[in-house]
Amino acid sequence: MLGLLAAVLAGCALYLWLPKPVRSLETIDASADLPDIALTLLLEMVAVCVRQGASIPRALDQIGAACSSDISAPLSQVARLLNQGSDWYSAWSQACSHERYGGQLKAVRDCLEPSWRHGISPLGRIETTIEQLDQGQRRSLNEASARLTVKILLPTGLCILPAFIVIGVVPCIAAFAGGLSL
Repeated sequence: MLGLLAAVLAGCALYLWLPKPVRSLETIDASADLPDIALTLLLEMVAVCVRQGASIPRALDQIGAACSSDISAPLSQVARLLNQGSDWYSAWSQACSHERYGGQLKAVRDCLEPSWRHGISPLGRIETTIEQLDQGQRRSLNEASARLTVKILLPTGLCILPAFIVIGVVPCIAAFAGGLSL
């Protein structure tokens, strides 16, 4: 009983001693790096714009205007170059070499290229690309969780098994051996 009281008091003291998290919008640093935009979100935004009747350059320009991260300038530049009549790959060349978003922009370029070249709707291709990305992310998440399970179970097993042997098996063997000597 005294141990339980001491644990409760120690928990209360720790709670009062640790700093409280600040949950105010004023404490958020506006100059901090914005999180990366997920490729699936970017493709969904393109799909929404196209469903509403926007052309590919107009969709890219509107998404560039709506995004407040480093991806807005390359998207707007691609839209401007496509509207000026540049070739598909030359319009995307500088954007795809972007250090932070180059891979995402290459995926968007590859997804939209058949639509630009052949004049077909990009919606089917966008939905297929999104499904493939989601399946890949789910697969990598499942693999990571399986690795984490092994990493957690191995130390737990190494700690619990000796404790089980010392607490459960050894006393039983000792009691059994003590009973035989009588």
